[in-house]
Amino acid sequence: MRPENVVEVSFEVANKVGGIYQVLSSKAGKMQDFYGDSYLTIGYYDEEKARDDFISREFSDFGFLEELEDEGIECHLGVWNISSSPRTILVDPSGLEKSVDEIKEYLWEEHGIDSMNAGDDFDEPVKWSYAVGRVLEKIEEMWQGETVFHCHEWLSGPAMFGLDSPTVFTTHATVLGRALSDSDYDLEAAVDSGHVDDSKAEEYGVKPKHQVEKAAATEADVFTTVSKNTGEEAAAVLDTEPDRILPNGFNVEDFPSLEELSYQHKEKKKEMKQFLRAYFEPYYGVELEDDPRIMFVSGRYEFHNKGLDLFIDALAEVNEQEGDDFFVFFFVPSDTSGPKREVLDNMALYEELEDYIDSIIPQVRNRVLDSVTAGENPDGLEDIVESSTLESLQRNFHAKKSEEAPLCAFDLNYDNDNILERLRERGITNSEDDRVKVVFYPTYLSVGDRLLSMSYKDAMVASSAGIFPSYYEPWGYTPVETAANGAMSITTDMAGFGHFLMDNTEEGERKGIKVLRRQNFSDEEAAQNLADMIQELTEYSKTEITERKHNARKLAQMTSWEKLGENYLEAHKEAVRNHQ
Repeated sequence: MRPENVVEVSFEVANKVGGIYQVLSSKAGKMQDFYGDSYLTIGYYDEEKARDDFISREFSDFGFLEELEDEGIECHLGVWNISSSPRTILVDPSGLEKSVDEIKEYLWEEHGIDSMNAGDDFDEPVKWSYAVGRVLEKIEEMWQGETVFHCHEWLSGPAMFGLDSPTVFTTHATVLGRALSDSDYDLEAAVDSGHVDDSKAEEYGVKPKHQVEKAAATEADVFTTVSKNTGEEAAAVLDTEPDRILPNGFNVEDFPSLEELSYQHKEKKKEMKQFLRAYFEPYYGVELEDDPRIMFVSGRYEFHNKGLDLFIDALAEVNEQEGDDFFVFFFVPSDTSGPKREVLDNMALYEELEDYIDSIIPQVRNRVLDSVTAGENPDGLEDIVESSTLESLQRNFHAKKSEEAPLCAFDLNYDNDNILERLRERGITNSEDDRVKVVFYPTYLSVGDRLLSMSYKDAMVASSAGIFPSYYEPWGYTPVETAANGAMSITTDMAGFGHFLMDNTEEGERKGIKVLRRQNFSDEEAAQNLADMIQELTEYSKTEITERKHNARKLAQMTSWEKLGENYLEAHKEAVRNHQ
């Protein structure tokens, strides 16, 4: 029942928007192991992103696509510019002859999808998906052998409508579930009851997308989701039980060894400590000499869904406990006008001080060497070390009047930020007495950002642990990615990956990646449990940290596509069986 060909369709093929890009790009090599050149990916053509993500090439077996040019469908043939270089078609629907209203009329008449009042966030993907559907029909006509068409998310749902070949549809998070999760609606209770009211889709402005997703899940020969959590959600939201769970894999073997990462950790942590000195020490001294714990949270700015509210509540609990100070970065992009002038000045003053110290070190070294080789005690260093220049630099560096370091490194283009407000409400203000020292870093990390000047990967390598206490997370790559980069992490049982770990390991085996219990726990209970985990992280010895990092890497390897890729193969076989 194994198909000869597989075509995988997603808006995020060679077009990075979110996590699905990572799923498909990391999995492509395994799919090519199964199908060779009979594996094809189809995505959306974005001219700017295609410059980096796509390499144009001609393929002799795709000549029939030229016929679609008469319909205004432009197909770009080539390969996705990733390590496995899968064959790819990027579809540009901008010149599509058929109007959006005609497509909407078809969706209503054939599938009962009411989308006439939908906006551009529906219209543009549906134009693309309709155009892709025409491409799939051509492939269906011309290719020999059994072909399975595998479509991801509602955006590609219309592409599979009306095909005569086996189909697989995967939802990574239901449209309605995601909308409800960040509202006052109790999604967890509704999913537990097995039913989410369809009328909520109109109330939350996602009715057309929800109806497309529901139709695709119903009509596919095999309907799949990425985790047990999302499967339960899909059954309640779409009234369709998933046929299979396809957990998201990760190629941990492509990352450096732990030995290499250990060296990188020392170097990158040194750079991060320099930033922290420049950020905090103009206001008060911070202990950075030994082995300070540095933690981070990252992801989209979804205050409740990503558990940022719970994380801050947990930090407030730890802030009141005894123990060493530690540092927490919030790598959560938002709308900024650039780095704070105050922080830039601090960085410049620190670099000036650092440059001056570097310049006098050779003089100190020579003076000490001269004294020692002459059999004398080193003396006369005061004229070098306590120079007026050094005194002036030191005075300027510590000239701040505020007793609190800024909570945010950037100026925000709006007031009443949720993260900053919650930190202040819970008594975390970056005062000298605070045990928890916070840096809200609301921009995408870059080596050229003039402050931290690190990539996200380097920031992970430099850190002790990543904390991801999500309330709603269909899968959640970040804990795996953190472990692959040599740091510990915390996820939750409401994240697909956390649930996957709980299903496949015992608690004692999860030393490097802890799973916070949130399901059926109150926010107050979960926050206290997370506080206990964070406190424990601050108390580990260096030996314990090394052991737990090794364990985290081992747990991350459970998600290797070498192991999880077989699930896709089985889904494709099942689609062939069900279609007969």
